[in-house]
Amino acid sequence: MIRTTGVVATTAIALLVPVGAADATLPGTAERGTSIAGTWKGSVYGDNGAAAGYAAKVTLRKNDRGRWVGRVTYPGTCSGRWTFKGRSGGAYRFRERITRDPAGGETCVSPVNVKARRDGARLKVTWTEPRSGDSATMRAKRV
Repeated sequence: MIRTTGVVATTAIALLVPVGAADATLPGTAERGTSIAGTWKGSVYGDNGAAAGYAAKVTLRKNDRGRWVGRVTYPGTCSGRWTFKGRSGGAYRFRERITRDPAGGETCVSPVNVKARRDGARLKVTWTEPRSGDSATMRAKRV
């Protein structure tokens, strides 16, 4: 998630990664229309009240043990991983942890809670910072 402080913008990104899908694991399967599996790109809005969006790219898949895993990239800034925490209310829940922050932890917020669900052809992702309660959303398209 990106934060701004006063007039000087301080970027703080919490790994945003789209998550959520039934049991399909490959984009080419019959369940492609409802699966969260695949690579998704979009713009994140609402982070700390920000009106302008910033880019995020998320890749979701099932690992060898059948559990959802994800990678998130905020181009030009941070990247990280999503760890599956369960499902509730039709959403897939993840914990995002930043694994690369060029500013040594000053740019990106970590860890962050993530919820992802399909919304038609899009993936709707909501990030929430556990400490501040700040949240942001993205409606991503499959790429």
